[in-house]
Amino acid sequence: MSEERAWHKIIAEARRALPGEGGFPVRAYSEFMPPPFVGIKPYAPDPASTPATARVRGADALDIDEYEQAHELEPGLAKIAHHLVGELYKLASGASHELSRTLLEGNPAWPEALASAARAGGGPRPPFVVMQALALSRTQDDKGNVRWTLFGASHQPTEAVFWRSFAPGDEARFLRLLAWTNGGEQPKRLRVFDPKADLPGFAQPWLWRDDEPAGRIDTLFTLQPFAALPASLQAAYLAGSLRIVPAPASHVFSQHPLYRKLGANLPRAEQIPLLHLFARSEDRYTIRIPQSGWLDEHDPAQTRTPGSHRMVHRIARTHRWQRTPRDQPLGGDGAFTDKVTVALFSSNPDDLGLYGKPMAKNSQIWTHDYQLLLDGPRATRADIERAAERLDRGGRYGYRIYYPPMRAGTRELFWHLPLLARLLPDRQSVEVFADAPPLGFVTAEASEPAGEHPVELAVNLLDRPDHQAAANFFAHEPGQTRHTTAHNLRKLLDFHEYLARPLAVPFARALLRVSKEISLDAWLAQLPRAASDPEAATALVDRVRACLVPSRDPAPAITVSETGTRAFEEALWRTIAGLAEGEFRHKETADRVLVNQNRTGGPAARAAHVHPGGRSDLDRLAQHLRERHQESIERHGMQGRAHVFEQAFAWRTDIDLSWSEAWTKNQKGEAHERNIVVVIPGKNRGEAVIMADHYDTAYMEDVYEPARGGDGLRAAAAGADDNHSATATLLLAAEIFLPLARAGKLERDIWLVHLTGEEFPSDCLGARALAQALVERNLRLRAADGTTLDASAVRVVGAYILDMIGHNNPHDRDVFQIAPGEGARSAELALHAHVANQRWNQQAHLRNAGPERKGLGRAQRVADGKQVPARFAHLPLAGEVRVEWEPRSSLYNTDGQIFSDLGIPVVLFMENYDINRTGYHDTDDTMKNIDLDYAAAVSAVAIESVASVACISPTAGRRPVR
Repeated sequence: MSEERAWHKIIAEARRALPGEGGFPVRAYSEFMPPPFVGIKPYAPDPASTPATARVRGADALDIDEYEQAHELEPGLAKIAHHLVGELYKLASGASHELSRTLLEGNPAWPEALASAARAGGGPRPPFVVMQALALSRTQDDKGNVRWTLFGASHQPTEAVFWRSFAPGDEARFLRLLAWTNGGEQPKRLRVFDPKADLPGFAQPWLWRDDEPAGRIDTLFTLQPFAALPASLQAAYLAGSLRIVPAPASHVFSQHPLYRKLGANLPRAEQIPLLHLFARSEDRYTIRIPQSGWLDEHDPAQTRTPGSHRMVHRIARTHRWQRTPRDQPLGGDGAFTDKVTVALFSSNPDDLGLYGKPMAKNSQIWTHDYQLLLDGPRATRADIERAAERLDRGGRYGYRIYYPPMRAGTRELFWHLPLLARLLPDRQSVEVFADAPPLGFVTAEASEPAGEHPVELAVNLLDRPDHQAAANFFAHEPGQTRHTTAHNLRKLLDFHEYLARPLAVPFARALLRVSKEISLDAWLAQLPRAASDPEAATALVDRVRACLVPSRDPAPAITVSETGTRAFEEALWRTIAGLAEGEFRHKETADRVLVNQNRTGGPAARAAHVHPGGRSDLDRLAQHLRERHQESIERHGMQGRAHVFEQAFAWRTDIDLSWSEAWTKNQKGEAHERNIVVVIPGKNRGEAVIMADHYDTAYMEDVYEPARGGDGLRAAAAGADDNHSATATLLLAAEIFLPLARAGKLERDIWLVHLTGEEFPSDCLGARALAQALVERNLRLRAADGTTLDASAVRVVGAYILDMIGHNNPHDRDVFQIAPGEGARSAELALHAHVANQRWNQQAHLRNAGPERKGLGRAQRVADGKQVPARFAHLPLAGEVRVEWEPRSSLYNTDGQIFSDLGIPVVLFMENYDINRTGYHDTDDTMKNIDLDYAAAVSAVAIESVASVACISPTAGRRPVR
């Protein structure tokens, strides 16, 4: 298979492997953090459907963008090189080091002759040069960010990783590398010994011949373990007359004999020895290094001694709901860590807490004699239970936390990179070779061990001038680790590419994270002064300005005349209050909770009159939503055209949650979960735009967490903001969309979807079920009368997810999030939302000048839902467009992340989220924290956005009418 055909093969395989029923399970991210998809997405198995996000600009290569290079890879590789070279130099010099005896015993890269020479002192001849073939890939972290991650040593032959980095005409590059390894001068008498390698033509004249005396050469370049060298070359090296490049110690990690044994059952086990050299690193602005090590929890007093395994008994939780720092020290009894076995396996309610499901699916474990015990990503529930029982019996076990590598179609992708670094004369500093360094290659490997042979891709380091300038000209902002200026420029450049047209100034400004007081023009004007190269930055600013166009009045609004009324505001308030304060009190997916017996919840529960509840109200709430929508359909004369369906599904997990009655009934087939789907017809029944909420509510932390006065009671919040503010919006949206459908104004269907099980521990259960059915193309919906809708052929052109839209953050008021998922289609949805925001603001200003609103102020909060807040002025809003990779986007913490990861275009509508405020996942998530002017405004913008996408004609390319 030629390189030019690589992506063609991957795409063809993905199309052939389109999953059927149950063929693409989407697991809870708290239970299994999945791989990021590159090149092609499960819902869009074609790079053309996700332009500018595919990371593929040619048929034979994988793209690595300028920001990854500058902000992750360069600093990350420097850190890896510094520690790696330092420890190998200690080994080669006979000093104390961090490498274990089991790594070195029987290792052909470190035979006794080398070990004896090191113990004798003197150290290797300078300069000390190391080459380590690394296995890198992108993984997804707990915040939904795609991160370059060290998997360990490459599982490809080292000589292949290096030599295949050179083309036949690359002799000059190779000579520059040789000079660098020799302190700046070319070796005078060089030979190459790599009999197993397919050498490029330019290296052939330097090949060492069997009959050539070792004394005639002074430098040997070889990537073979020392024990594999001819005896004469070994002797010359040990005598000090021959220098070997890279240093023989470079190969000890790739040659660990026991991990090669483990590799018979655990694919790519050869990666692990190198990974053990490094401590866990979750620093966002470098290469991610997952935790690994050994444990013996029956003998926790064991500590690291020279030559022993690195013992790591505790692990930091890294799920998406974690509110504590992610780089806290490991070990000890700190509040932010658990014993490894607890973090991996325990489903005990007190170990789980509110946000702590087991991580076994993202781990690999082996025994002291290197027998595989658990390969988490491929493990069944029974496999996990057996592994837990084995560890509970005691003994020593090795493990690594394993986040799956990036994936394209059916294949997993690894970048095999030869890292070359040398110790500088001060013996403290390390330099990475950076003059057109060898880049290795990428393998797209079958996800199953017995699958097809890897497809090979080249590495394409993007070098777009504007992006290079944005990534490299601007340092961290003072006191921050974030590259805020670089990120702002990246968003402007990316969205110009995504949308394939100039950006209107207001939309461009909505992409920026800068002080509200500064205009786009003023921000651009000051950039050269902050740049390392002011002249080049000035040219960059000029090119950015060329991508902008002045603001124009948006086209007339579609729905604002319906939402900008007192009647809408009152209906919204009463609907939220009815859902939060009415008869539906126990609305957690896991209700009823059997471990609540004899728990009261503490002071907060008593003050709020919280009781654990003897039943679940979630099904009753779902039925209420169905009835409300059916009434709307009948009221608007849409019987037989619009329908209320449900998508029923089972709640399956790989862990035991038998403390939840709902979970237990699901396992026994006595109950099911259900999404409520209202289908409002448009002209093209083959396309749909989704507007979704989640109708379950979260457990309350202040009645559960001891630190907040709780006693372990699991009781559901009232959920006025999270998420009845959104559920109420969908109920009112039906009243607006149904007349549009009756009048024939919808070009495509609108689906109003009430998703279930967003909150922990169900963890986006409804979104996962819906997205899985869309990917598998087997979505079937059932009405109350038993009729069904086969929606398997319907194409979802976009999804707007609403989650918490009722609370105006007092620290940064009148702001809400327009948080698009990955890709050009999501960017289009964000532009629609921005234009809808403009339409709302324009009408708000006009109506506030009219007799009904003139002179009025903000809405006043009230204690409960019994009385609607007095009339107030319409509230203009600032919708900040927060892309999925920026820290202030809340997409990762919602159902929206599921859609984005799978390639379903999505935008999250959310308030200016403050995770630390009261009124979030606690007893104060009630009407007293709802700002009606804010909730009504965000609702209006969301409804207008959906209408805009649903009403735009196919010939307009789904762009907002301007």
